[in-house]
Amino acid sequence: MKRLLFVLVLVLAAGALFAATINDFATFQSAVQNFASGTASALPLDSSVGLNWSDAYIGQFLGFPPHFGIGLTIGAATIPYSAIQNTINTFGGTIPSNLSFLSKIGIPVPAYTIDVRIGGFVLPFDVGLKFGYIPPNAFSAFSNVSVDYLVVGGDVRYALVQDKGFLPGVSVGVGYTYMRGNVSIPGVLGTDTTIGSINIGGTNHTLGFTDPSLNFFWNTNVIDAKIQVSKSLFIITPYVGLGMSYGISNAGGGMQSSLYVDTPGNAPSQTQINQINSYYGTNYSSANQVFGVSANANGFATRIFGGFSFNVFVLKIGLGAEYEFLSGSFAGMINARIQL
Repeated sequence: MKRLLFVLVLVLAAGALFAATINDFATFQSAVQNFASGTASALPLDSSVGLNWSDAYIGQFLGFPPHFGIGLTIGAATIPYSAIQNTINTFGGTIPSNLSFLSKIGIPVPAYTIDVRIGGFVLPFDVGLKFGYIPPNAFSAFSNVSVDYLVVGGDVRYALVQDKGFLPGVSVGVGYTYMRGNVSIPGVLGTDTTIGSINIGGTNHTLGFTDPSLNFFWNTNVIDAKIQVSKSLFIITPYVGLGMSYGISNAGGGMQSSLYVDTPGNAPSQTQINQINSYYGTNYSSANQVFGVSANANGFATRIFGGFSFNVFVLKIGLGAEYEFLSGSFAGMINARIQL
């Protein structure tokens, strides 16, 4: 797959953004701000992918057999469609008809984690850890898109009721997750881009960029609390739960290329760069060749989650889904693990 669906949609939006001359940089800022705000609001839900095991409590590690497990979770959460729609509408663009279904489900942001969970001792608790990483050059063999992704987190769950007889398992837990990502798409236009004119030193000059790379980035720190109920029924374990998170999130996007004055290759002097930054309110430099916009989204999120796992001896295959009440975002995931 040459491009993740998420990247494809960003290209559509960005293509509309850079297809014509941008005479007012504020237009670019406003458009990317829409994207950034919508992305940031969905990040706490995306960060919850991983460690969503069906069992509310896996048992004691100091037992026979010792209770622990390791597995892989792959999933995605959605950005509200309005975030990308506003960006596209700003520049008169439209989503192709073959992607019209995105207006109903939103824009998926993928995530994956390696999960480890270990049972506690003495007290009825367990501890989970998750980690996921995609290096920037992971897709270089078949794509010019650079995707940098990192997620790390963990949780502790305490069993209020253990799954025995007719009683379901009930646990409460707290956790923390850090997640960041960056998508860079080089040479998306195949041509240079004019961004407008500016008076520098009493003379009007035309500013432009060489064929740009588009950069979209996001990061979040999330503290999460949840309650979960599960019941083992032969080879199936259904579960349902409620979670509340507080996220400190940031997301944004920008354009990275070589800035020129009047003609390609004519790089601005440091004095000219200072005047450009003062005029546009940016922090461009020869070492930081990016015009970018970001948005913060700090606050609470409440979600309901649930699913089930198929249990074949020590192998468990789980399916799960989540819905966030405030943003209307939802997530889906599949998990495969070895669990004792």
